[in-house]
Amino acid sequence: MSEQSYDAIIIGAGFGGSSCAGLLAKRGLKVLLLEKNAVAGGKALSLSKSGFTYTAWVVIGAPVQDNLYQVVLDDLGVADLATLIVPGQQGSIYRTPGDKFVRMPDAPSEQLDPTIIFDWLEIEEEKRASALQFMAEMTLMPPEKVAELSGTNFDSWLTAANLPTPLYAFLVSLCCDGMFMVPVDSLDAAEAISSLQAMFLRGGGVFCKGGFGRIAEAYCEGVRRHSGEVLMSTRVDEIIVEDGRVVGVATDKGRFEAPIVISNAGLQPTVLKLVGEQHFDEIYANYVRDLVPSYSLIGYRYFLDKPVTDAPFGVIFSNTSPWSLERFNEACAGKASREGVLYYEVPSNYDPDAAPEGKQMLMTGSFCPPDPELSKQELEAWAHAGEQTLFSAFPELESCIESKDFYSTRSVSNATRDAVLPGVGGETIGLGQIVGQCGEQKPSIQAPVRGLFYVGCDAGGTGVGTQQAIESGMNVADTVGRYHDDHQAS
Repeated sequence: MSEQSYDAIIIGAGFGGSSCAGLLAKRGLKVLLLEKNAVAGGKALSLSKSGFTYTAWVVIGAPVQDNLYQVVLDDLGVADLATLIVPGQQGSIYRTPGDKFVRMPDAPSEQLDPTIIFDWLEIEEEKRASALQFMAEMTLMPPEKVAELSGTNFDSWLTAANLPTPLYAFLVSLCCDGMFMVPVDSLDAAEAISSLQAMFLRGGGVFCKGGFGRIAEAYCEGVRRHSGEVLMSTRVDEIIVEDGRVVGVATDKGRFEAPIVISNAGLQPTVLKLVGEQHFDEIYANYVRDLVPSYSLIGYRYFLDKPVTDAPFGVIFSNTSPWSLERFNEACAGKASREGVLYYEVPSNYDPDAAPEGKQMLMTGSFCPPDPELSKQELEAWAHAGEQTLFSAFPELESCIESKDFYSTRSVSNATRDAVLPGVGGETIGLGQIVGQCGEQKPSIQAPVRGLFYVGCDAGGTGVGTQQAIESGMNVADTVGRYHDDHQAS
């Protein structure tokens, strides 16, 4: 393929890259979007097998009201290509200290009634008034007060409130482990609180018919409808830098030129591999190496010969589920239990077309290290802990399994970002929301190399997973649009 020139090249059609590319194309830039996989979606791509349709691993969207999925679908004029679904219920299960598995009573997704939660968690009457006051203060805390907590870890802030243990476990296990995939004492309190506010005030649990990847596919079509170009199954080997500025990319399908390159391939892989650290000063290269990614999900997709639950999604947790950094490190060393919160999703319970009639697919996800080179023994140990929790909560499930697929850190890395540092690459979200990497210390979307930008969960956004990536896409599109206009004028 001969060289071609564009105003901007975007690497990666995850939610950040595809939304950014679509918005820039709508703005009038000549855009090229490149994706190494055959389908868009990145860490939330959709798969199909034997009549089943699903997202590659557990992905739960929030908030429900005013979500950014729909904002960009509408903005790009592609709302006809992706249908959002709100199940209206969820199936989280509390494992009591007496080892009973109790499902949370159904409640509308747009509200989270504290009384229902307190009853479910068996919180003593004398502790409810202070717990209710805490919930109200957290939910209604003004943005400037939330921002003041940046740099404080979420565990220390929760612990100071002296919450009942089940409520602490609920807030961490249901709302934070999966949103951020980092231990609670590493999580930035401001980042956690603002995301919990969005969930409590505007609902949680929004999905897409056909899997979340349909949304990113729709954004790709938005690129095309606004005269941009999308190349799938195209791997970028290098971001070409000359005289301190980007000039294009080299791919397995040839070289493409542009004065602007936006990478959705991860900040660390972009700097240390695609560009090469020789193009950055030593301080910046070391800063990038020291950034801490989120942890990973590991789990199974169980293809069942009959339905075992009517819940569309949920978590299974106990008072001991929350991960601290110390407990996680001990579990990695084999000195503590690997059992933590278990996330599950049943696509056909919110999208009837997602499974053959009379059948069901249930998918799980639980914490594990983000290392894509974990040994088979380590992978089995982490996966077994989650599976035992599932079988305890759904005792009839094991006998209904026709087949099951396993996904691991290597699966995540192969589908999303290259591993460029020891022990990382399979992270579920990206750089996570670690203390010291949030607020004013969040990585900049603009690199020190002229014309190079980052998009996705590593920089430029806040909030839950895919929503954070889309917010980044919107912010990067605005910044790059201005950058392009300024340089065109000069």
